[in-house]
Amino acid sequence: MPTRPPREPFNALVLAALAVVVTGVLIAAGGGSKGVVQQGEPSWQGLAGAQRPRVAVGQRVIVLLKTPALADRVGRVGGLATDEEERRWMQTALSSQKLLVARLRVQGVIVQPEFSYTRTVNGFSAAFDARGIALLERAPEVAGVYPVRAAYPASLSSGLLTSSPFGERPNIGLSDKDGRGVTIALLDTGVDRAQPFLRGRVASGIDIVGGEAGALAAARPDEPAQLERHGTEMAGLLVGSGGPGALAGVAPGATVLPIRVAGWQRDASANWAVYGRTDQVLAGLERAVDPNGDGDAHDAARVALIGVGEPFAGFADGPLALAAAGATRLDTLVVAPAGNDGPAGPGYGSVAGPGGSPAVLTVGAVDLRPRFGQVRVVLRAGLRVELDAMRPLAGAVTPTRPLDVGIGGPRSQTTEPAGYQGAVPLLDFFDRRGSSLVAGRAALVPAGIDPNGAVANAAQAGAVAVLFYGADLPA
Repeated sequence: MPTRPPREPFNALVLAALAVVVTGVLIAAGGGSKGVVQQGEPSWQGLAGAQRPRVAVGQRVIVLLKTPALADRVGRVGGLATDEEERRWMQTALSSQKLLVARLRVQGVIVQPEFSYTRTVNGFSAAFDARGIALLERAPEVAGVYPVRAAYPASLSSGLLTSSPFGERPNIGLSDKDGRGVTIALLDTGVDRAQPFLRGRVASGIDIVGGEAGALAAARPDEPAQLERHGTEMAGLLVGSGGPGALAGVAPGATVLPIRVAGWQRDASANWAVYGRTDQVLAGLERAVDPNGDGDAHDAARVALIGVGEPFAGFADGPLALAAAGATRLDTLVVAPAGNDGPAGPGYGSVAGPGGSPAVLTVGAVDLRPRFGQVRVVLRAGLRVELDAMRPLAGAVTPTRPLDVGIGGPRSQTTEPAGYQGAVPLLDFFDRRGSSLVAGRAALVPAGIDPNGAVANAAQAGAVAVLFYGADLPA
């Protein structure tokens, strides 16, 4: 059987094009071909976005095993492997997963893997209870256990849409390089292939979220007129052509392979929201390196563009970062956004996953808006003021120095071990004499179903930090 063929050098201009395109994950782009926009504070919401949905991930975790994945084996032989060798290595990884699942079953833990990973990493995702997690952490063949987290596409506010003039952008050209012959796996929401500006540049895709054929943009189940948009917008930035004013994507000769890793799903409040999960994104990367699913990666997409981000998770050793490194060993370049969370108070660098991986081409974005929305932030530790300053209305705000504090908690948590149905009441943070139990301390509280309310009440009682515990922890 033939070995893995050498691949032609990937032109630097195409990389530059993708760097330009991925900024669309961060800041919405529209029509027009020249000019710049200086916008005021309302436009900041185009970056910060609306409040994200609370995602119920249940007790799902990603389990990674020590047995090498396909990417590890291919890397060890210098990238030269036959189809048969790659399929055999993938089956070896899968067998190690089945062996672990069988051993857990003997120990009384029934595991039903939702996704299996054998190409970029070796592992699976499944729901585990506390006992199962403890067994996993002690299993000698397990390399790591990671909680499944939510991943979101960039959101767009009505403030940006109504600002004037909306949609203008710098005129960016790539000379004679149009991406012809390059397949770009787009890991995002579904794509509306009926969009005329895409002109047949979108291949039939892979639906990780819903399992439907084609990875088409799905309609909101309770409001069919509302389609997923983000994947279609990203595809337009990549390969669109024939738009108003000769607007075109930066690589109109390329082909987009949509892989739907985000879309309409139930959130923690049982409402429909557009989001993905890290186990779904990882499953999408698995298919980006093996689009036909036959077990070898000789048909891997040249580029995998991830259009969602795992907020504040720029880890170099997380499952998405490790999978991105595996994709690179299989000749797929992973491009990801730096994140949609903006500056983190006094410090910068709130990178979203998998953007923290050294193997990822991680792209940020700036614009020429003259100012950001700001808010006054006051942090107190008891009677001591730790921070009193104006800060950008985005990201996390941290103290200027480490806090050395004790731990306190609401008085009724000892009598309600099952936790609260709602937020911990403000009254519970005070004793019967009216003295705060958490002033100047870190409040240790059960999550309940309203952690935001618990934070507000603990802060009002003087807590300098809030630590959650319990089965209802937010994603």
